[in-house]
Parts: sequence; C-alpha cells; structure tokens
Amino acid sequence: MIDMLRKSSAHVFISSLASPELEKEDAHHLLKVLRITENDIVTVSDGRGSWITAKLDKHGELHPLSEIFTTEPRKNMLSVAFAPVKGEKPEVIVQKLTELGIDEIIPLAPTRRSVVKWDDARAAKNEERLRKIAREAAMQSRRTWLPSIRSITALADVLAMPGCAIAEPGGCEITRDHHIVVIGPEGGFAPEELTTHVPTVSLGESILRAETAAIVAGALMVRAGREAQ
Repeated sequence: MIDMLRKSSAHVFISSLASPELEKEDAHHLLKVLRITENDIVTVSDGRGSWITAKLDKHGELHPLSEIFTTEPRKNMLSVAFAPVKGEKPEVIVQKLTELGIDEIIPLAPTRRSVVKWDDARAAKNEERLRKIAREAAMQSRRTWLPSIRSITALADVLAMPGCAIAEPGGCEITRDHHIVVIGPEGGFAPEELTTHVPTVSLGESILRAETAAIVAGALMVRAGREAQ
C-alpha cells in the first residue's frame, strides 16, 4: 500500500476532487467520531482511482495539500458472485471482499437451493445497504477504487462471463486466469444448475459455510493475481 494512504488519519470518498466537499454524514464521522483535527492529514478519493491529501477544518471543510495522485485499476477485474444467505452474512461478505481488494461483487438471484429469496423491493433495499457497507469498508482499508456492487444477477448470466469458475470440491487451484468465482448457497448448487463448460475451483479441503467460502475465494484470487505480477 502507498505510504501516504496507510499513514493518513482517515480516508474518505467524495464525488469530485475538483471541488472537494464532504457529505454531512462523513464530516460528522470524521469530526465527532474519529475526532480529526486541523493537525491531522486525511486522504480523499473520488472512488475512481484518484486521490489527494488534505486537512479538515473545524467546520468540516476540506483544504487540499497535494496534487492529484492516480492509482491504476487492476488489469483484469476480480469478481466474486455469491448466493445471499440469512441475516447479516451478506454484509460481512461484502465488507471482507472489499477489504481484500475484490473489484466487483455480484449477489446472485435465487438458485434451486437458496433459502434467502429477495423480491424486487427487498433486493433494491439490500443492494443499497451493501453499497454503503462496501463504501465504509473501502474507507477503512484505504482503497482508492470503490468496488462495484452489481444488482441481483441470474446464475446463468454470471456463468456466461469470461474467466468464470465455480467453487466446488475437487476443483483446480485458483489462478490468475479465474476472474470470477461463483459461490453457491448452503448445500451448493443443484446438479442441473452446473455446466461442464465452466471450470470448477477448489477452496481447500474443508467444507466451508457460504460466507466463509466467498471470503476465502476472494483471498485466493487476490493472492493469485499478486503472484502473477
């Protein structure tokens, strides 16, 4: 990680670096929760790879200190698709995948063995919540690229994407060629949902919970990408 990002007192996202202005909620969090003062240096990103260092005054206004820096996107985007599970587990999945550096997170439409089935209204509400979780996690982990949280997507559509693989026992090791890893619900996918045209990848010898499998897949993908550099 870039040293200035690591050592900043806080990291926050804004809509435009040309006119740096915090959202009220972010200003309150920095001033009242993190207790950022005018002596602290913060980093500010547009979520699209560009960022600056700045100071924050007591009124919540940003004062840039540096030129605009840019971090290049990953050459091949890394994505994890998962079948939503009960409770707050989808939020944990999104939080941890964001911290790990996954570029795109895809909640799957209900599969045959899915217990959780979001209708349109619930899906829209949950997608909004997951994007908020991703943003908060990206601030904590000092990311300059916000991950993309896709709308609910059918399994067949994900399996048709280039570089896709399904996490299944007995699969091959995850490599840099696997750009999307698909995680099934508790109990896995039904046989008729799988296709021989999409390779399978292994997440290890243990049987993992769905949320653990998604996080492990993300970690293995990021590691494979780094080893290939």
